[in-house]
Amino acid sequence: MGSNSDEGAGIKATETTFAIVETLADLERARLTEIADAVGIANSTASDHLRTLREHGYVVADDEGYRLGLAFMDTGTRAKRYYRDLLEAADPVLEQLVEETNETVNLVAEENGEGVYVDRRVGERGVPTDSWVGRRKPLHTISAGKAILAELSEQRRDDILDHGLAAPAERTITDRAELEAELASVRDDGVAFNDRESHGRIRAVGSPIVLEDEVDAAVSVAGPAKRLTDDYFREEIPSLLQGAVNEIELKLTYR
Repeated sequence: MGSNSDEGAGIKATETTFAIVETLADLERARLTEIADAVGIANSTASDHLRTLREHGYVVADDEGYRLGLAFMDTGTRAKRYYRDLLEAADPVLEQLVEETNETVNLVAEENGEGVYVDRRVGERGVPTDSWVGRRKPLHTISAGKAILAELSEQRRDDILDHGLAAPAERTITDRAELEAELASVRDDGVAFNDRESHGRIRAVGSPIVLEDEVDAAVSVAGPAKRLTDDYFREEIPSLLQGAVNEIELKLTYR
């Protein structure tokens, strides 16, 4: 019984540590009492966790409070090694796609049922959005995510979608049958569309990178909804995008 109690306490402690990390990520810098209040723990508990994080380089303390340390940069860089081949193959292709569209180009992979931005390039006409390298989003809300969902096995797709369909925007698809019908079209066409479903002013087009019938990742082109319209949105960008994805697939196949 004591072992079970220790295990439970260990899990709770880990959750508390990550809650502190996420709080600092949101606030950028905060004092001890602010962190403790945000996480809902005693000052002494927050202090213990912060001391451990400081000892490992994940938190820095100064006169103005606490902030995240650069140990996260080292860890993040090493985490990206898993995608080394993909990033190397995609690098020149993404750059070319940016030059051709002048929009924002994203490389997205699926991890733990979410879409994670592993690379991002912004063209001359690209606009700031709420996405960045490392950002995670529900797969069904973004074009690259829908492109990935469409190519996953039915069992894997069910495992992800059974957790529910969050709605970050008014136009987000939250009906399971409607989403499945759209994913069937994505499988047929090789292109997914985000029509203001993740952000009310953004449209995007996504296409999957598929190797040996397994989806590796997806590439998307995003821009202002008022600019990505008509044939530019439905025809021109999809054509450029599919050509780029095909080049990445060939590079990975014959690397």
